Amino acid sequence: MTIAITGVGVVSAFGVGTEALFAGLAAGRSAISRIRSFDASTFPTRVAGEVPVLRTDVAWLAHELGDGTLAHELRASGALRDRKLGFGLVAAGEAWRSAGCGASERTASLVMALGLEQAFLEDLVPLYGRDAQGRRALCWDKDTNTPGVRYRSSVDLCARSIHAMLDLRGPMVVNASACAAGALAVAHAASLIERGAADIVVCGGADSMVNPLGLGGMCRLGAPSPRDELDACRPFDRRRDGLVIGEGAAMFVLEDLARARARGARPLATVLGWGSTQDGYRATAPRPDGRAAQAAMTRAITRSGLPAEAIGYVNAHGTGTPLNDPAECKALHGALGAHASRVAVSSIKGAVGHLMAAAGAIELAASLLAFERDLLPGTANLVDRDPECDVDVIGPTPRAASVGAILSNSFGFGGQNASLVIGRPA
Repeated sequence: MTIAITGVGVVSAFGVGTEALFAGLAAGRSAISRIRSFDASTFPTRVAGEVPVLRTDVAWLAHELGDGTLAHELRASGALRDRKLGFGLVAAGEAWRSAGCGASERTASLVMALGLEQAFLEDLVPLYGRDAQGRRALCWDKDTNTPGVRYRSSVDLCARSIHAMLDLRGPMVVNASACAAGALAVAHAASLIERGAADIVVCGGADSMVNPLGLGGMCRLGAPSPRDELDACRPFDRRRDGLVIGEGAAMFVLEDLARARARGARPLATVLGWGSTQDGYRATAPRPDGRAAQAAMTRAITRSGLPAEAIGYVNAHGTGTPLNDPAECKALHGALGAHASRVAVSSIKGAVGHLMAAAGAIELAASLLAFERDLLPGTANLVDRDPECDVDVIGPTPRAASVGAILSNSFGFGGQNASLVIGRPA
């Protein structure tokens, strides 16, 4: 059985729509900007791959969806304050339309990758008061009537809303495996089709940590670059010192290729292989030797039935952090052997930021540029490649090339690794 990608939808820092992402990457631009959706002036870093939509409110969502019914229903719960909800809905709508889906595809299943943030900092204000010294402090007393915290939404609300919007009848699964979640959602969807549990699946990821709680938490971990500059994320560069947070969504429609052709859908790519592993090392650092990441790549390539030499491009996880990039390069050498020195590699995180739970999904979407336009995305802000990152990293300018197969990597907190192999549709 051959599994095809027949639809794709994207919301990114380049704007709403897959074409906005493709156009930005094809031009070799970066969409990293000063944060505008909230006042970030007191934070160590004030840049992000922010979607250029200040308010994901009813008016915006109704305009993008062409229908205000769902938007007004969601407003009642206050859920639209959660930016990833709107992004996921819009991306799913585009993917559904681009695949030419209709009533016959309502049996589709849904596999969704989502971040786990649920609260806004302002929602915690009622829990604070003054301590004995008059300082602001958390005042929690189990014996008094402490004000409740209003969470922005349940963890699976975005998935449930997409399921309702598309009127899907198949099962729904939510994947929350950190930065590997988007890739694992696609792998899960492909496995459902492969084993006959579904004939068509909507899948992908949505996330947004561009908010005070998300940005503050990541800064406390020391993950973002300490430089408050638009070129702060520099994957594979000798000067790299951290990531830049991004937000957005990417959704796909996967189905059996024979089914797609029978209904006249145009395949954009084929999902050939997937693999996942667990580092078992540290919560926020990869194994320096890259062994577990290597195993994920090897499993994906083996499942695809292709020789390592058939991989023409690697869309790397490439966070621009000191630890990730060299570890990933070691993993590539282990998985691809001598071919690792010849295959083209790039990371789009310098252009759109790190989309966390949606990273693997948007990077897979970006990889489709290679099949759509014979163009490999560049690596924004790469000036001086680190000798430790001894692979053929594409610089800021995209590279013209025709490739038959692509390896896309996603590695997450907790040591979660996922790799996908996609092929050019016949």
